[in-house]
Amino acid sequence: MSRKKILWLCSWYPSKFEPFNGDFIQRHARAAALENDIHVIHVTYDYPKGAVSPKQEVTSENGLTEHIIYFKKKKSALFTVKNQLKWAATFKKAIRNYIVKNGKPDLVHLHIPVKAGWLALWVKRNYKIPYLVTEHWGIYNNVLEENFESKNPMLKSLIRKVFQSASVFISVSHFLGDIIKHRFGLGQYTVIPNTVDTSCFFYTAKEKKGFEFIHVSNMVPLKNVEGILQSFKKLVDQAPQVRLKIVGETNTAIQALAAKLNFANGQVQFTGEISYPEVAIEMQKADCLVLFSTIENAPCVISEALCCGLPVIATSVGGIPELVSEENGILVASKDEAALTSAMQFMVSSSEKFDREKIAQQATVLYSYATIGKAFDKEYEKLIKSNT
Repeated sequence: MSRKKILWLCSWYPSKFEPFNGDFIQRHARAAALENDIHVIHVTYDYPKGAVSPKQEVTSENGLTEHIIYFKKKKSALFTVKNQLKWAATFKKAIRNYIVKNGKPDLVHLHIPVKAGWLALWVKRNYKIPYLVTEHWGIYNNVLEENFESKNPMLKSLIRKVFQSASVFISVSHFLGDIIKHRFGLGQYTVIPNTVDTSCFFYTAKEKKGFEFIHVSNMVPLKNVEGILQSFKKLVDQAPQVRLKIVGETNTAIQALAAKLNFANGQVQFTGEISYPEVAIEMQKADCLVLFSTIENAPCVISEALCCGLPVIATSVGGIPELVSEENGILVASKDEAALTSAMQFMVSSSEKFDREKIAQQATVLYSYATIGKAFDKEYEKLIKSNT
């Protein structure tokens, strides 16, 4: 089948002011654009104080068009409803303009029902175009404080309707897919995992010099970086030559804990927030990724590390066991710092048991743009054929 026109409606997507917001959706878009013409629409608030609104940006490259629209959000509580109405009207206008210019798309692909799900329903009702929905947000569990049950009844009803009205439901993990399927009484779903830019994240032979663990995250509480530091302290008391590199925006509480634990010079290093290609370079220089989260869906950092050939130590929560096996890492229980220390000790002493080149080869087959792009194309073709 020739290239299809797919309109993507994205609740999250990188923008000028939030370059990492939904960057995993952008990578999905780049993968899908290998097989089809993907047009992304994302409407966001131009909220940084003093910023000059660019109003909109449109870029097109390699089959992917990204249309990012900004508007000023009024801060007063009196404008809450007006902000929402303006956001919806702006989104609808962009959809209409797309259809006027390009004709009706073959399909609509919604990413994250909150908030753009309302627009997918509107397009289906007004233009008779079926839609697929991919959920990336792991709010459908009881671990997070801000979970599905904490939302207001109107929003919960909208999310339910969005899923039940979709022609195809795609999840990035079986863990998330099963929860949503049972919560909303859905039929079968498809798993298309997070994708990795393997032009950045790839295997390179590492120089045999010391042993370095790496942790990459946004440092929010569920990542339990404090637990990693506590466990690592017990390790370096026995193996002082081992290092830990922490990548991401670091808060002062985590840095204060590291100082309190009195690590020797160079044992723990904070890089701060760095670019996507720079993360890949740091992973290629490391020996093992450590993730000690209390809950996760399908962390991109694990698939990225695996594509670099890094073995992984991670907690057996959420969708992580779908990514980590005995061949590429070690799973430990959430909050079990003693188990984490033991796993790190084993990794330092027995890292040769993990074939880094083989780990990278297998991960690249699973998570590359080429693989994920074909997976999306298969779902698009099936849905189009079922509607003809």
